[in-house]
Formats: sequence, C-alpha cells, structure tokens
Amino acid sequence: MPHQGTGKGVKGHFPARSIMRTWSVLTAERPMVAVERVTWKAIAIGLALVIGITVAGCFSAFLRYDLIGTGHLPRCALFPVMVLAALNGVSKWLFGKPLFTRAELLGIYCTILIMTGIPGQQYADYLYLGLIAPIYFATPRNLPALLQYDINWLPYIPDWLVPSKDPRSGVIAWVMEGMPEGAHIPWQAWVMPLAIWTVFFVALFTAHLVIAAILRRQWADNEKLTFPLAQIPVEVADERRLVAVARNPLFWFGFLIPTVIYILRALHLYYPTFPNVNIYPNWGALFQNRPWDVLNYMPFNLYFDMIGITYFVATDVGFSFWFFWVVRRLQMVVRSAMGLSDHQPPMEQQSIGGLFALFLMHAYIARHYFRDFFRRALKGERGETDGEPLPPRTLTLLLLLTVGGVIVWSVVAARLALLWAVLLFAVHFIWRIMLTRMVAEAGLFVFWTPIPITNFFMRVFGRDLIGAPNIVAMNMIGSKISDSATDVTAQALQGLKIAQLGGLSQRQIFGLMWTSLFISILTCHPTCLHIIYTTAVPKMGWWTRNYPRGMATTMLTQLAQDLRMPTAYYIHLLAGALVTMALTWLRWQFLWFPFHPLGYAASNAVSWFGDRYGFSIFLGWVAKALVMWFGGIRLWHFFRPFMLGMVLGNTAVLFVLLLVHFFFPTNEVVVIE
Repeated sequence: MPHQGTGKGVKGHFPARSIMRTWSVLTAERPMVAVERVTWKAIAIGLALVIGITVAGCFSAFLRYDLIGTGHLPRCALFPVMVLAALNGVSKWLFGKPLFTRAELLGIYCTILIMTGIPGQQYADYLYLGLIAPIYFATPRNLPALLQYDINWLPYIPDWLVPSKDPRSGVIAWVMEGMPEGAHIPWQAWVMPLAIWTVFFVALFTAHLVIAAILRRQWADNEKLTFPLAQIPVEVADERRLVAVARNPLFWFGFLIPTVIYILRALHLYYPTFPNVNIYPNWGALFQNRPWDVLNYMPFNLYFDMIGITYFVATDVGFSFWFFWVVRRLQMVVRSAMGLSDHQPPMEQQSIGGLFALFLMHAYIARHYFRDFFRRALKGERGETDGEPLPPRTLTLLLLLTVGGVIVWSVVAARLALLWAVLLFAVHFIWRIMLTRMVAEAGLFVFWTPIPITNFFMRVFGRDLIGAPNIVAMNMIGSKISDSATDVTAQALQGLKIAQLGGLSQRQIFGLMWTSLFISILTCHPTCLHIIYTTAVPKMGWWTRNYPRGMATTMLTQLAQDLRMPTAYYIHLLAGALVTMALTWLRWQFLWFPFHPLGYAASNAVSWFGDRYGFSIFLGWVAKALVMWFGGIRLWHFFRPFMLGMVLGNTAVLFVLLLVHFFFPTNEVVVIE
C-alpha cells in the first residue's frame, strides 16, 4: 500500500491529464492582494435580491413550508451566485470580459447569506403568528383544554406587544378563520407592535453580528478553523478555479447524481405512476422484542450536500458525528434493557451539558485573546485591526448596547423580570456561539440546539419559582428566537471569513450584512401581513398551520403543570458536561485521539439530527477515509471536483424544484431540510 502523503498508486490508474491539470490549478497558492471593495453595482444587485428573496421566501414558508433559506449553505444565496458565475462565462465568451468580478460575486453572496433565515425559521415563521396565537387561543372556544384549568394569560401580555387582545376582533380572528369578503387588512393595528418588535430584533441581530466580528480573529486566524461551507462560494466566485473545475468530467458526474435523482423524485410527486427513487430508506422492523426494538426503522437517508461537505471537513470531525449518532442509538438500547422508555429527554440534557462545557473550554482557550481584545478596547488602541470589521472599542460598545438593549427591552416592553431576562439571553448567546462553532469547524449545513430555552428553564427551575408572568413573557420572546436551523451569528462569521478569503473589506461586508438584515426585516412586515390575512392559517403549509395552536398549548402546559425534571436528568446534564470536558482534554493531550467533542454534543441535541443526516455523514467520511488511505492528499484533490459537483448539483436542482413546487404545489414538500 502506498504511503498516504506520496500520491503513489495514483499514477497509471488515472490517465485523464485534464483532471490532474485541474488539481494543479486548484492547489496553486493565490498571491496576497490588496483589500477590494464591493462595487455599487454589486451592492444594488445584492440588496435587490435580498428584497426579492424575502418576499418569495415568506410566501414559500407560509404557504408551502419550502424553506428556501434554511441552513448555513443556503440555496437561495448560493444559486444566484452560481447563475451569475455562469453568466460570467457567457459574457467572456461573447464579449471577452466577465460581467462580475470575484469580489462582486462574493459581496452579493454575503449580502444574501446573512438574511436567509429571516423570511423563514429565524423570524417570519414565528413573529406574526406568534403575536396572534396567544390571543386567539386564550378562550376555551378556541382552545378547549382551557376548560380543565382556571388560567388566563392575557393580563400578562402588554397591550403594545400585540395588535389586539380581543380574540374575537377581526385583527385576530381573520388570521385564523379567514377574512370576510370586502374586508381590508387592518394595517394600522400592527404599526405599534411591529415597531416595538423591530427594535428588539434589530438589537438582537446586531448583537449576533458583533459577536461574530469579535470571534473572527480568534477562530479564523489563531485557531485556524477551516470553515468548510465558506469554501464553496469562494470556489464558485473564482473564475480561474471554476473554469478548471468545469472542465473536469468528475465535476459533472457529481453534479448529475443529485440532479437526476431529484428530478425523478419530482416526477413521481406530480405523476404518482412514475417510479420513485427512495433516498430516505430504513431497514424496517428487524427486531421484535426489547431492548433491540428501539433500533427498528433505522434510517439511511441520503443528503448529497452533506455527503459532499463531509468530504471537506477534518476526518476526525466527520468520524465523530456519525460515531456518536451510533452511540446515541446504543444508549437507547441500554435504557430500553433497563425498562426505560423516555430516551430523548435525558440525552437532550447530555447535549445541553456538553454545550455549556464546550463554551467554557473554548472561552478558556481564547482567554489570552479576549484579555488582549478588551484591554485594547478599554485603552482605545486599534492594535492589529487591519482588515477587521470595526475597532475593539467600537465592537465592545456595540456589544454592551445591543445585549443590554435586548435585556432592557425584555424587562420594559415584555415585563420579564430582570433575572430571567439575563438568564434567557445568556443561554441564548452561549448556545448560538457553540452552534457557530459547529458550522465553522464541522461544516454542519444545519444544526438545532437541544430544546427551547423556556422549556429548559421549566425543567430546571419549575413553574412556581419562575412564576406565571415570567412564563408568559418568556414564551412571547422565546418562541420567536428559539429555532436555530439558520443562525445570524454563524452566517455573519462565515461572511467575514469569506471576505478574508476573497480579500474584501471586512468593514464594508459587515455594513452590507447589517443593511441586508434591516431591509429584510422591513420587507417581511407588509409581505407577511398580506399573506396571513389573505390566506387563513388552516390553508397554509403544514408547519405554519400547526404552529399557533402548538405555541398556545405549550404555554398552557407550562402554566398548568410543574415540569421540573427528575434527579436522574440532572445526572445526565452533569455527565454530558464531564464527557465533553474529558474528550476536549484528551484531544489536547493526544493528537491521534479520534473522538471530537462537537460530535458528542451534536448527536444528542435533537432526536432527528443524527437520524436525518448521520448516514450521509458516514458516507462522506468513508469516502474521504478510503481516498486518504489509498492515495493520500493527491488522490483527495483528484476526487474533490466530484464532491464539489455533488454539492452544487444538489443546490441547483433543489432551488429550481422549490420554484416549481411554489407555482405548482403538491401535498408533499420537495425536500426535508
């Protein structure tokens, strides 16, 4: 067997010289260039796309629940750049020069990247219906479960946070039951609550941007995280690299695999007699008795983008994510053998303990950086700020203003007690920082933090200690900020890394991302109000159709029952922290140690994460491990265009099919996230 680093064994077996020339182009070092600024042309195109994607995304999310911006390599950001890059090739062939420079394409991508979750799971899906649900379902007529309890949460909701507190008013009832013929959208009722909530979200998202800017130097420069997802748009925007890849037959072979398979699946959706390609198989009911029956229907889902991305991440990271998915399943077997059936809650506590431990460990690693950063902020020194978004003092002041602002807003506007406001946002930012680490180091396309923070507090502190007013206030806030499938911090840090890789002005990219967020938020207001009043909730997509009642039921349960977790769950919480710390320490001590703590913390977070993506991560890891074993880094570069093609092909075909599905809906979604 040849040594991994020599590349021997490849020679003679791969005669395609064009493929090897591609490798030489892709691996050539790029000279350092001066900082470039994104042109006004690219800014105008990027912001126009932000408005268009926001409008289209809101309609798609509410009516179809096809989330065009989900994840941290969002299709609605990457696909337009792919199209513009293709137009570059056509323009150069016809006129001898491209339409867009590399800097312009990357600027457009970053402008879109930051806002992709706004018209979906990070904002629009929850804000508007989340202001209707607690009012509409505050009566037994609309929520019969209230008949069992003497509970009324309306007095705890401030008038200025919602458009109306009358469940029978048209402002509330028309959203759930349909607007009568001849009636008009009650725009005026929404002016004050949306203005107040806009202040909150602008402050919150600005805080996320600032945190990303503070973390950038430590994670990108000092720890040298790889940012696997950021490599994809950089590759697409680089004309020289893209042309080299496009001439490689392996790229097109990888591109066609997801394209053909998803087209066949789409044909089956619209024409059921057409044969289906099952990319979500499982092994069925293999076991009849306990404890092994918990392994029945083990899924083997195929997510082509996850397979391709795993090929680009470190081998130990890919290994750990699928390995701890298997460990999670084996934990279920052990618990079943012990006569236990509540498998997910204790494993969620392990993940929560792991996330807190990871935060503390990484804060310890970065202690010297933070000490130097805040020392320079205190003294007003700029230090090594070349290429940084903002000076340390400005970032520190913005951090204090925005984080303090959301806490003060929660106390004053939502009437949440100061202690619970501080705890709510402390946990929120800790979990989002660790999610960002998952994206930056492990290249996770999508990741969910374990449970809503309010649920976590109810389990730890209990109903009586928190109190009804604070439970209602935390639900009003927490229900709108808990979904982490797409996260501003992770997107912002990727945007700043892309700016670094592309030689762009990070200060300009920072400003463009903030502007993009602000414009997207404002665009959502009229768009979403139009949607919810012209299409009643029962006629919306499956998630938005069920969310309002689910939110009200959750709040009722928390007000009516003491949900404190048993002592055993605290042991799982502590065990998760200790295991994570042990894994981290072992990685510090032994370079060969194969188990990464991120994989452990992620595998138990939510039940469907490993089941949905675990097998695809396994396939990507196996492909990379075999390639590195037999041919080393040279063979890895040889197959790199194939994996890149798979990622881009998956992006292109799913984005196109989402557009088709919007105009020609079926009873099913095109793809499960």
